[in-house]
Amino acid sequence: MKRKELGNLNLIRKEIQITQLILIISISIFLSLGGVFINIKSNNKIFNQNLQNTAELITRLYNFTKDYSQEDLTRYMDSVVRDLSDVDVVSIVDINNSRIYHTNHELINTRYDGNLPDFASHKSDYYTENSIGPSGPQRRTYSAITDEKGHYCGFIMTIRLKVSIMQVTLRLLVMFLIVLVAAIIIEVSFSKVIFLRIKKEFLVFTEDFEGTKFLVDSMRANNHDFTNKLHVILGLVQIGEYDKAVSYIENISIIQRETISKVMNCIENPSLAALIVGKIARASECNVKFTIKEGSRFCAEDVVVPSEALVTITGNLIDNALDAMNMDSLDSEKELQFGVYTKPDELLITVKDTGPGIPEEIKDKIFDNGFSTKGTGRGIGLYHSKQLIESLGGKISFETQVDIGTCFMVLLQK
Repeated sequence: MKRKELGNLNLIRKEIQITQLILIISISIFLSLGGVFINIKSNNKIFNQNLQNTAELITRLYNFTKDYSQEDLTRYMDSVVRDLSDVDVVSIVDINNSRIYHTNHELINTRYDGNLPDFASHKSDYYTENSIGPSGPQRRTYSAITDEKGHYCGFIMTIRLKVSIMQVTLRLLVMFLIVLVAAIIIEVSFSKVIFLRIKKEFLVFTEDFEGTKFLVDSMRANNHDFTNKLHVILGLVQIGEYDKAVSYIENISIIQRETISKVMNCIENPSLAALIVGKIARASECNVKFTIKEGSRFCAEDVVVPSEALVTITGNLIDNALDAMNMDSLDSEKELQFGVYTKPDELLITVKDTGPGIPEEIKDKIFDNGFSTKGTGRGIGLYHSKQLIESLGGKISFETQVDIGTCFMVLLQK
């Protein structure tokens, strides 16, 4: 796969991951905000209802204890208020606006000078409103006190301070925040598993596609090579050398079968094998002898390396070697030796050429992005191969001699 295609593929993967993450976070935040809003609204209703229920309870209890002495009434009401978790302050005010009970004992027997309840306008003995008292902003419920004949005798206030309400709301927000973070973590983890599964299937598809692609490339190269051979056969027939034509056909058929058989027997990866068959044909067109070194063996069970990576690395190294030998103006024999060796968790690839070698002054530059001795727009293959090899945890090295040749070595270890 070309560098541009790999870059586009990685870009698409990143865009999918980012989009997926944004959707997960956005939906989670939206649902959480909706839940918080609904719960706050619901809590406000619950606060009001609890205050009214408590006011009604205390009013009934006071009807049974209104004849108690001040000391007994205070002691009794204190015991009641201690068990009320939803109320911060209880105040009982008589008809003369004197506090006969207050949660803050310092206010008992003091004059109530706050807003007086208006039971007539509310047409009810109970109602709730926001107000401000000695303890600060609050939500209070007024409850009317009446005697046996229904005459107004005072009122009772049950109060929930806004500070307490805010604390409850804050706890609610913290709880939702924890749930939100946990939900995002779970969703991201789950989506990552799904994404990795999709990525794996996509890579399998890509590898199959790459294998087909390089098989097609090799067929094209072989087609060109066979066209040249057909021209030879046609020429032999035209000049009447029929026996030589038959012999020539038999020889090239045997050579082709042996080449493909040798490649397939020593390389179990279909994509890499297809690439090597194609490169052998290209080498033949370039008048380069392509040989597979004795002992070469690629066992798929030994190493787990993506086919696209194998094809990219090997293809770039072979092309670089062929280009180097094509630039050599000498008439010396041109030969490319390819070797591939595997053992459990280890892979070695070697590409040796008989090109002009690498001059000392550019040895440190050949892996730089854009550096090339072949003109502008080149210098990507070795750079990209090195980046890819290092991303797989491997390393690339080379040995070279001017006018003798160069050997590149790639070592991948688990």
